Amino acid sequence: MDFRKVLAAFLAVFIALDIFLGVQWVREYPFSDNRTTDQQILDEMSDDGISYGSLVQNRHSGSYLAGKNGKQVLVDKQNELKPGWQTSFSDDQLVVVPQKPVQLGVDAASDLMNLDKFVAKDNQVIMGNEYQYSKKMTQIARAKENKHTTSKLYVFVEKIPADNHEFVSDLAQIVFEVDSNHRLQKYEQQYVNQTQFLRDDMQLISEKQALINLYQYNELPNNSTVKLSKIGYAPLTTVKKDIIFIPVWQFLVSTNKDTTLITVNAINGSIMK
Repeated sequence: MDFRKVLAAFLAVFIALDIFLGVQWVREYPFSDNRTTDQQILDEMSDDGISYGSLVQNRHSGSYLAGKNGKQVLVDKQNELKPGWQTSFSDDQLVVVPQKPVQLGVDAASDLMNLDKFVAKDNQVIMGNEYQYSKKMTQIARAKENKHTTSKLYVFVEKIPADNHEFVSDLAQIVFEVDSNHRLQKYEQQYVNQTQFLRDDMQLISEKQALINLYQYNELPNNSTVKLSKIGYAPLTTVKKDIIFIPVWQFLVSTNKDTTLITVNAINGSIMK
């Protein structure tokens, strides 16, 4: 027997077996670069010049919410406002102009403090006790306003009973316009009436996942900045006389050309147009 041939055959079998076992190992334990898929996407966003703050991975809960257009409530109660105040409607929005500008304060802090008191009086704001100041919705409103105006906007948002979130829709907001001398010039109000939840709470997608979805749907331009994010309830559709609201994530995205508010369905992660 040729010893060299036996050794060569043995070596060939050994190599073949080694290759076979190696293939099985790779199939069973695929190669990993120790990064999660989410982290890879965030790294790609960074490579595209997209910047954002810290992202929360905790998941909120929420549900479908129904409410009715509250224009009729505003119509019925407008005569309860102070005599001499001008009221008019632009579609469903009540526009109120005081008889003369209302002095609020001397700086932003005192303006806000006095607006809180202003809203609480029934003869100044209809159903005012159902609204509260929203810092982020104020930031969004100011980002969308005309940059040439010297007035400042303050946004109060209608509260949602038995829920920690708030509306992120102008259908349930009061927008106060305050001039550079800290005087209230006018305000615009919309109201949602008879709100009720339609089903039990469900888990929503996280802020991090919502932002990743925006990127994957090509909604985030290169070299853009996510200025802020907010979770809340936005209108989805109208069924008969009920407005159906769902939980959403909203992102204020800025480029060197413009600023855009983008909304993500917090239930299924789709982009809302």
